[in-house]
Amino acid sequence: MIRHLLVAADIHAMERLKMICQNILAKKLDLETVATTLGLADQHNCEALKDACIEFLNSSDQEEMDAVMKTLGYENLKRSCPSVIVEAYERSKRCKT
Repeated sequence: MIRHLLVAADIHAMERLKMICQNILAKKLDLETVATTLGLADQHNCEALKDACIEFLNSSDQEEMDAVMKTLGYENLKRSCPSVIVEAYERSKRCKT
């Protein structure tokens, strides 16, 4: 439900509501939802949420990343927003150096 509210807030330029939705979604990230949430954040210009998703991914170990990559959300993200995956990869490399 909160994802739909975020989309509506973006469409109607309700920035405070949009920020509240981003904060709620960022707190509820998990291996099943992170890829879908990252795609949503990219589509609706939610930089804070996008950063939270990428940070979540960067803090995941290889086994967790394998689980993320098996989700439908990740498959959709690869197809619809491949540049986001590249951005997350580049950020992870910068963090490790």
